Amino acid sequence: MSLESIWNENRGGRAPTLAHVAALELREEILSGKLDPGQPLPLVDTAERLGMSIMPVREAVRRLEFEGLVEQLPQKGARVSPLNIADLEDVYHTRISMESRAVYRAVPKLTQETYRSLSKILDDYREAYLSGDEDAGRTAHEKFHFGLYTLSGSVWMVRMIRLLWDTSERFRRLSIHHRGSIEDRMQEHMEILETCKRQEAERASDLMGEHLHRTMEIVKADMKQRLGSDNTT
Repeated sequence: MSLESIWNENRGGRAPTLAHVAALELREEILSGKLDPGQPLPLVDTAERLGMSIMPVREAVRRLEFEGLVEQLPQKGARVSPLNIADLEDVYHTRISMESRAVYRAVPKLTQETYRSLSKILDDYREAYLSGDEDAGRTAHEKFHFGLYTLSGSVWMVRMIRLLWDTSERFRRLSIHHRGSIEDRMQEHMEILETCKRQEAERASDLMGEHLHRTMEIVKADMKQRLGSDNTT
């Protein structure tokens, strides 16, 4: 379930508002790096660029502030939230706690059909990266993880994981070329899935935590190179 589908669900299937559209566009610009960390978001200029009035843009900025993607500065207005190592660690430690728990709860509900479906998604994940299609690779990666998390049966847990996932995506995209071979990453995900299939809930939960911790350390090392080793604020 994407954040967009969550919003659609909460609106009862009604047509998206301009504020919703503005939030989606700005969010993608932030996650993709089109808008730089720390870049100002003046309401008038942003509204003109998006082709809408100030009111929906103001509401969109409030939503993104809740997600941690935007921050408001006194007397200065909104800006894209800067990236820093302290936030990286906070986000990933919270993800480890929640996603490990979600996998633990998912294991008893994994069927043969779901296992085959998740295996196919991992095949797609591998093929996408081998062919150089990073967008398709990210999509397959996300589908695999949330395919597991949804099995937990907790709608709210999945929603909170989604919020953290999207926040951490800004950090992950900084290190897209520094996370090891696709074969190594594929092996990590297959090990998690096979452990779930064997109904080893505790081990599967631990493996997910280790997987996320490795990702955090790789991204953190890359951030230290980019931002300076003593940048922790």
